[in-house]
Amino acid sequence: MDDRDPIREIERIIKELHDKAGNYTRPVLSRYPLIFAFLLTFSLAAILHGFELFTDEVPIFYEHPTLLILIGVVTLLLTGTLYKLLEKNRE
Repeated sequence: MDDRDPIREIERIIKELHDKAGNYTRPVLSRYPLIFAFLLTFSLAAILHGFELFTDEVPIFYEHPTLLILIGVVTLLLTGTLYKLLEKNRE
């Protein structure tokens, strides 16, 4: 029986990729921090605006925006619960 946790294995692979990419990006980020700050801000604004435009096209969200807020709150609660559960299993 294989005792390897697939989530831990994925996290390990992602950490390795992050560390390898960091070796290349750190020098560039330290040389051009303002450009990357603007790019990050623009990207976040574009994602949020795109999501807003998408939800405006969904009739149930347009007619009942409280439903969208409720879905967001429930998602945050589930995310927090999952985080606590994974932290408890880590110990």
